[in-house]
This record gives sequence, structure tokens and C-alpha cells, in this order.
Amino acid sequence: MTAAQEIPAPGPLVREDRVDYTPTAHSVTLSRHRAARLVLQWCPTSAGPTPTTVTGEGS
Repeated sequence: MTAAQEIPAPGPLVREDRVDYTPTAHSVTLSRHRAARLVLQWCPTSAGPTPTTVTGEGS
């Protein structure tokens, strides 16, 4: 068997974290908080600069 045959195919993508927001002042705040929370959960060492990164997304 080759290496390609030994690796199982990945499962379907899960989109549980996908949320669409209408660009209003309230939803921008919600999306920034959500993004900061997700980064904190996924990679706590990167959480420090997250508010700056998320704030710059909409500009």
C-alpha cells in the first residue's frame, strides 16, 4: 500500500461556526465578540491581539 492509500478520506466539513451578520452597529459588535471568543477557544496564545485584528476586518 502507498501512503496515499493509507490515509483515510476526511469527513465532510462542519459549518457549525458559520454565522452571517447584517452590517449594523449592533451586529458588528456581536461579530467582534464572537470572533474574539472563538480565537480564545481555538488558540489561547493568540487571544491578545484579537480585538485589533477583528476591528480591522471591516475597514
